[in-house]
Amino acid sequence: MLARRSISLTAALRTLACRNCSTGTASANHFSSDQLTHFHNNGFVMGSKDFLTETERHEVVQWAGEMRQWPETKGKWMLYFEKDAQGNPLLCRVENFLPYHNRARELIRGKLTEAIAELMGEPAVLYKEKINFKLPGAKGFPAHQDAPAYVTFGMKYHVTCMIAADAATVENGCLEVVPREPDLSVLPHPGGQLPPDMVADWEAKKQWKPITCDAGDVVFFDSLIPHRSLDNQSKDKSRSIYYLTFNSLRDGDRRDGYYSEKRRLFPPDNEKVVGKDYSEGAAVFNYASPIMAKKEIA
Repeated sequence: MLARRSISLTAALRTLACRNCSTGTASANHFSSDQLTHFHNNGFVMGSKDFLTETERHEVVQWAGEMRQWPETKGKWMLYFEKDAQGNPLLCRVENFLPYHNRARELIRGKLTEAIAELMGEPAVLYKEKINFKLPGAKGFPAHQDAPAYVTFGMKYHVTCMIAADAATVENGCLEVVPREPDLSVLPHPGGQLPPDMVADWEAKKQWKPITCDAGDVVFFDSLIPHRSLDNQSKDKSRSIYYLTFNSLRDGDRRDGYYSEKRRLFPPDNEKVVGKDYSEGAAVFNYASPIMAKKEIA
């Protein structure tokens, strides 16, 4: 079990924040004292509406649209698919896009890394990046914590920055969280998701909180908060969301190693071998996901 690291909410939090991020820039103050308190008490916080500039809000929408059109290309970005109601492949996700999108890389390595460092109270580094597209009719992601998926790589704690590239609503399957206690540890995850009776109890107590967003809104949550998203039940509204996950710099820069191992054990569909068993990789890299685990046709 992983205990939640205690982090002071005094002014020292800001002075400890990223002094040597990957961009080499000093930390700015991206959060109020109330926002910092909310994050450390509940495991998540909404960024201010002006966290991203108007230009940046427009750009993140544009970039997601661009990457949705990227072709499957071996050895580069990684496209993953789920099945629609008719059993046809439906684009679910793009990962490993940072090396191939300069402007997105500038934003992630700059302002977003600074903000994560401020929440962590120490320098941070990007661990992985993805966009979940959740097209109309796409499946949701079952209730889980992120932490169990990361212990394989020797790290204890992560913080994820979520950026809405589409409006996220209850109908199209927005993120839902259960605000956690500050000392919450890793919970049981039979079959890669939280126990159904636990999830049902939270539902009965109305503890699931939908995080509805406008395009360009930013949300931060840690690897211990229980969260899920339901199916996209809209007829014509995608729910494209960036999920940018960071770890403490003192745990090492693991991004390249992560994607090298993922490509080896759970490659994108165009790099899978028909009939090959990817269950070992799926247990780690397809955690709490509707993504197809094997290639069924050539």
